[in-house]
Amino acid sequence: MQLINNTLIGFIVGILGTSLGAIIALIFVNDNKKILSLILSFTAGLILSIVTFDLIYEAIELSNIRLTSFGIFIGTIIVVFMENILYKLQINKNHNQFIKSGLLMAIAIAIHNIPEGLAIGSGFMFTSDMGFKLAIIISLHNLPEGIAMATPLKISGFKGIKIIIYSILAGIPTGIGAFFGTILGGISDSFIGLCFAIAAGTMLYITCGELIPNSKDIHNNRLAPVTLCIGFIIGIMIINIL
Repeated sequence: MQLINNTLIGFIVGILGTSLGAIIALIFVNDNKKILSLILSFTAGLILSIVTFDLIYEAIELSNIRLTSFGIFIGTIIVVFMENILYKLQINKNHNQFIKSGLLMAIAIAIHNIPEGLAIGSGFMFTSDMGFKLAIIISLHNLPEGIAMATPLKISGFKGIKIIIYSILAGIPTGIGAFFGTILGGISDSFIGLCFAIAAGTMLYITCGELIPNSKDIHNNRLAPVTLCIGFIIGIMIINIL
């Protein structure tokens, strides 16, 4: 019974966080190129702060610097591999350039949600309070990631319902991770740390290689770096509060 409950909580946490983030993006993203550029820059800052002060920090705490560095490298290789697949599928040849950014971020979020699910499942096996605390924190952390995924997809012309479906699919791995985290119970901290590092590598690559360049491509203005820094600072504040 506990296995089922923990798995369901994992699914709800993953889907709720990313979906709410996607809904926020759908509400605020419009056709003004300058505003779109600033939103992408702000989102990039949020993700960079989460990668730096959350994912990488947790990865080092759970494992070590060498394993974390290795995981970041593996994460970047995964994204390069996925980019090649999307290119072969002609995702970025005859379509809007932002489709690739949104799909890659969805993949990165899905990868990221696996270790988060493992943490939730393992937390519930420790104490119920620990499990619920992790579930709430992770759900809130998924908000900016949902925004980062939905924003380029909205810019590319994707319909709202399709974006919501993608956000739901990206959140599902949290439930899968919670399932295995419950079964394994005292799963190795080093393994969870490695998973966080891989997720950090994927998001770092996409943010620096997709979100930031795309922001400049939409509208080259001086405010974009400022909003990136603002997003970075707000991300730090959110992490500190949680």
